This record gives sequence, structure tokens and C-alpha cells, in this order.
Amino acid sequence: MSPGAGAADLQKVGKAATEAVEGGTLISMESEDDGRLWEVHVVGSDGVEQQLDVDAKSGDVVSGPTAEDDDAGDKARLMALVKGAELTYEDAAEKVAGSVPEGKITELSLDRHEGKVIWEADVTGSDGSKHEVRVDAKDGKVTKMTS
Repeated sequence: MSPGAGAADLQKVGKAATEAVEGGTLISMESEDDGRLWEVHVVGSDGVEQQLDVDAKSGDVVSGPTAEDDDAGDKARLMALVKGAELTYEDAAEKVAGSVPEGKITELSLDRHEGKVIWEADVTGSDGSKHEVRVDAKDGKVTKMTS
């Protein structure tokens, strides 16, 4: 299996992770182990960040959820990100996939950039080119940069 995934595969991985954390919101996922595994971070309704590993092929959670050692400031920052995002990871993955046809998403994470909440993705194009794609988490506007 090549590293990375399309939007449908990310949805399968993300669904498994969010179902494992009650009231959870996915905030990041990264392809690991040559694409065989996804490291996924989900924030629970209590603001605690949980890490899980999800098998890329089966979509099964293979480890976790394991709580991160977040302090009150970390929890507040994470909750602000979650509340500031109107686009879900599924919506963001669809937008990213549409901006790099036949590309494979290797990382997707919720972050802040220039004061805005964004979904940021690393994508490998079918020709091996690397792309960084940002999706405004409020209005869905896509910005793509090729490296």
C-alpha cells in the first residue's frame, strides 16, 4: 500500500477514531509505517486530546485511545480550534482531494494560520510532487502550494 489516502479512506479511518472517543472531534491524522497505519488525534468533549492508531486497510483501531498529558491551557486551545471549525475533517478531506486530483493525503490537521482556523494537509501528487493544501475551516476556501 502506498502512503497516504483519498478522502473516502480518510473517512473510514476518521470514523473509527471518533467512534472510539465519546463526543470526539478529529483534529489530526497522519500516515505512518509506509501507509499501513494512521496516527489519529481526537479531542473529547472534555477537551482532552486522545491518540489512536488506526489500521489503514481495515479501519480498525489497533491502539488507544490514549490521553495526552494536556494542561488547562492546551485543553482551552484545542477546544477553541474545535469550536472555530465549521468544516469537518470529512469536508476538508473532500476539498483537499479536489484540489490535487489523484493525490494521496498523507497528513490532515486542524490548526491556526494568520489568525484563522484552517485544515492543513500534505498531499503527494500522482507524479510524486508534494503539495501543501490549506482549507479555511469556516468558509471552505482552498489555498494550494506546491513544493
